[in-house]
Amino acid sequence: MRKCIAFILCLLALGFSPKAVFGDYFTDISHGFALGEVQELLVGERVVPIIEVEPQTPLSQGVAVILVEPFLSSFSLSQSKELAGYLSEKGWRVVISPFNFNMLPTKSGIESANTSGQGADDQGGNNQGTGNQSTDAQAAADPSAAEQAPASSGQSSSVIHPRSTNLTQYFDFEQTSDKLTEQLIALNNRLQNVQGYRLVVAQGMLAATFLDATSNDVAFEPDSLVTISPYWPQADVNKSISDLVANSSFPVLDLSIDGLSDWEHSTVVMRRNRAKTSLKLHYRQVLLPSSNSVFSLNQNQKTPYIQLVANNTIGWTRYLGW
Repeated sequence: MRKCIAFILCLLALGFSPKAVFGDYFTDISHGFALGEVQELLVGERVVPIIEVEPQTPLSQGVAVILVEPFLSSFSLSQSKELAGYLSEKGWRVVISPFNFNMLPTKSGIESANTSGQGADDQGGNNQGTGNQSTDAQAAADPSAAEQAPASSGQSSSVIHPRSTNLTQYFDFEQTSDKLTEQLIALNNRLQNVQGYRLVVAQGMLAATFLDATSNDVAFEPDSLVTISPYWPQADVNKSISDLVANSSFPVLDLSIDGLSDWEHSTVVMRRNRAKTSLKLHYRQVLLPSSNSVFSLNQNQKTPYIQLVANNTIGWTRYLGW
């Protein structure tokens, strides 16, 4: 029992580690499934893993693409496969396509790195001579100054402005949209001969990025989109999501999970009102509860979160007449 608890704690620690999330995400996916279960998709010069689930009915509804993020708050691969099982029972061919985000260094991060590097070099050179001489001179002139100098210098270096930021990395929205566009092109080329409807399911930051990519190129527009708590951790981009939803030419099912993200929560009413005032033809917003996570050793126990998403998605397709 103790070994199991220790193993779970190690997995959680690795999950919250940025290096674990952004280090070698695609390689972990390829090694985490049985041989032949993961297929390769060539995206430019990169190889991206995908998982395909065949429909379980004689007549196929079409293709449902599930875009997966490398975040704990989003669809995990196991949850995506569970949702794919629900959709395949209704005649959908499901393609699970993981997507990895790239973090860029901020200006402050670059400056701090350069400053720390220069400081390390200078500390081993000139500071050893001039610093010791000035300290000795001050100590000879005023003994109390020698005791106060280290404390005052430490205090001045530790003072941080209340409106300053200590972020050293960030997500670039335009670069992420361009990268997703490349992956969508590869997916379209792979699925161009498959007949039926095109359904896309995306959550969080990836949902916002997909809306932006389809607004720039109509070739990526699906027959319907299911967004799950779309947001982007930048104020101006996050506010523009409501306009992207309202101006989209395809039906949108907007699922909002309570408490998943404060960024998303701030635009829930905005998205609904913007779609109403713009007279968007097919739009539905559904609020899902946040307390829907359970743990069970029973393999037949379905995740309530995935059940809610699957039932609303299937009901949405029935509403569209598919």
